[in-house]
Amino acid sequence: MTSFNQFYYSFSPTIADLERQSPIFKEAVKLFITPMISSLSIMTLADSGSEVEVLGFGISVIALNLGLYIVAPTTFVYKVHKHLKSKK
Repeated sequence: MTSFNQFYYSFSPTIADLERQSPIFKEAVKLFITPMISSLSIMTLADSGSEVEVLGFGISVIALNLGLYIVAPTTFVYKVHKHLKSKK
């Protein structure tokens, strides 16, 4: 946990300063973090469940985060690139 705290606090104050200075950056950070927080709230449903249920919820949350943070942006960039390429 100490390593995580050192890593987090190495950039966190800078991000907080940027958020205070730029409302657009603040909204961008909020847009980036909100899906992750929402997906983690799904895990609270597995608190009293069996190990299989917790594993199922965990795999679902991982898949959801992969979709939100990797598949969706990649698909968006691909489609924009394809659209721009077709205009030439």
